[in-house]
Formats: sequence, structure tokens, C-alpha cells
Amino acid sequence: MSSSNYSSPMEVRGMSIGSKIKQRRTELNMSQETLAEKIGVSRSAVSNWESERNYPDLQIIVSLSEILDIPLDSLLKDDAEVVEKIATDTKQRKKLSTKVKILYAYSAALFIVVCALLYFTRYQEISDANQIKTVQLNGEGLVVSVDIPKYRSLCGWYMDWGKDGKTITVSLITKRDLSFYNQSVDVIPLIRDDKPERIVFVYNNQPFATYNADDIRIN
Repeated sequence: MSSSNYSSPMEVRGMSIGSKIKQRRTELNMSQETLAEKIGVSRSAVSNWESERNYPDLQIIVSLSEILDIPLDSLLKDDAEVVEKIATDTKQRKKLSTKVKILYAYSAALFIVVCALLYFTRYQEISDANQIKTVQLNGEGLVVSVDIPKYRSLCGWYMDWGKDGKTITVSLITKRDLSFYNQSVDVIPLIRDDKPERIVFVYNNQPFATYNADDIRIN
């Protein structure tokens, strides 16, 4: 009969998992470093298991069972502390997994809310009389200076003549401007040659500031 170098695992009752790992590794003439490389851990981790300073987790125990050719039940037998630790770790992993899923769900919801907020606030109409610093009416049109945050700039306007032909309604539009250029002055042409009597600033078609043309007209 031909001889073989294969060594079947010897089951020793009452041994800890660390002792079983060391005994089987020795039977296979395998160094700690070689075993560590096969599992994907450091040599010191193997040393710590064998000296019972700590224990491998369940996933690594399964790998050890395959690499050392020891049935999983034999590897865990007689080591109640490790079995209890694995049971505790499994419960903790399940709890952690649930918490992580909840955290992901909250994070996703928060991300959607932030994106929606950024999208819907990219453009905004000026809605407060305190945001309008100065208004002047000259030959070029209506010169408006506003007080807005540094991260916003004036980007447009809507203007309409009232049915009476004497009132101009104006909506001022700002946009988010991350260049912090902060354009805060704009000139609005009057479109018609008629001279208005009133300038009314509106937000959502509701007036919030009114100026008499004679008070703001400059030559």
C-alpha cells in the first residue's frame, strides 16, 4: 500500500477551540503564518486564538473548519464560551443589521428631501419689502438694488403695466449662486414710453411694496 501524508483530525474532548486549532494546524505541519494567509487574517490573530486571548468570529470558524478539515460541530464541541459568544454575536449582528437598514432608509429619505429642497429653492422671488434697498426711476428704466444673501443673485424679473396704464407691477427673481457673485442691482426697462405713477412690487401676484413714481424719479 502506498503511504499518504494526509492526517485525519483527532477529536479530543474537553479541548477549547484554540487548542483544537493549534493541534490540527500542527498535525498538518502548517505554520501560523500559512494558516493566517489562507484565512486572510494576520499571524497574530491566529496566535491570539490559539492562546485563547480572543476567539474567531463565526465566518472565520467556518473557514477554519474547511481549511483544517474539522467538522464544524467538532470544532465547537466542548467550548460553551465560544458557542455562547457566537450566539450573542449573531443576535448583535441581526440588531445591527436592522439598525443599519433603518439608518439607510432615513439617510435616503433625508437625501431626497435635501435634493428636493435645493431644487425648489434654486429660484426664488423677493417677497419682503425689507429686501428692497433702493428704487430709482430714470431715463434707462427702473434701477433696483436689493439686499439678498451672499449665495444668491438677481437673475430676472417680470414686469407688467396695470389696466389703468399708470401702475407697473414688478416681480424680482433671485437664484442660488455658489460663486457668491451676489449680483444685487438690476435695471428694468419700462418697455413703453408712458410715464408710470406707481411702482408696485409683488410676490405671487400679491403686492408687498409700493413706490410713487415722483418720489423715486431722478433726472
